[in-house]
Amino acid sequence: QGIDGVDLWYWYLSWPYQPPFYEKLRELPHPDVMAPKDKFYHLLTDVGLAKPGEPGEQWGSRPLPVRLHRGQPVGLELTISDDLPRWDKDGRVHEVLLRVRVTGTTEMSQLGFRLNGADLPQSLMRRINEVFRMTAARFKIQNSNWFIFRLDRVHWPAKGPNSLEVTLVDDDPDIVLEPSVHDVELEIKYLMGQSFHRGFVDPDLGTYEHVEA
Repeated sequence: QGIDGVDLWYWYLSWPYQPPFYEKLRELPHPDVMAPKDKFYHLLTDVGLAKPGEPGEQWGSRPLPVRLHRGQPVGLELTISDDLPRWDKDGRVHEVLLRVRVTGTTEMSQLGFRLNGADLPQSLMRRINEVFRMTAARFKIQNSNWFIFRLDRVHWPAKGPNSLEVTLVDDDPDIVLEPSVHDVELEIKYLMGQSFHRGFVDPDLGTYEHVEA
């Protein structure tokens, strides 16, 4: 995408360095190697913790959160560098996940999602209710729901810019909240080769217990 460099945050915290760390450093300069590697894409969210000089801060590129109003679609753009059809021909694409977190929502809230002009069907979606959590792996945000889509080939994002549209279709009229799109993430998972496993034990094979002979 024409970037000038890559900033590896907090790399020094990984000391003493293990083989996976050096593997990442060796592979970063090689686009042909990085192309079929697992990737996260996300839109930046202003959570009030950004410091001057952080990557992207000088360009003001933190489009989230964005307020939702009933019946008014909100458009966002997410650019990716992956050529999914190309790697799918080799049987390398394992899974494509789109995650959208919407705050200020309840179980009564109904939302619509469109990617590149196509509706994302409910059959591809899993909803995770995080209306109230005492602890969380990410920023603890109350009154939020994750909408997670396991995208099939028909709904895969394209290489380059992709348009995501979120619409608050209906909401609980008795609850005064301010729904907002807070997080947008795209995760792409690859296989090392056609029909390869994912990790030492593939999650689809269930849990693993080591038994001494």
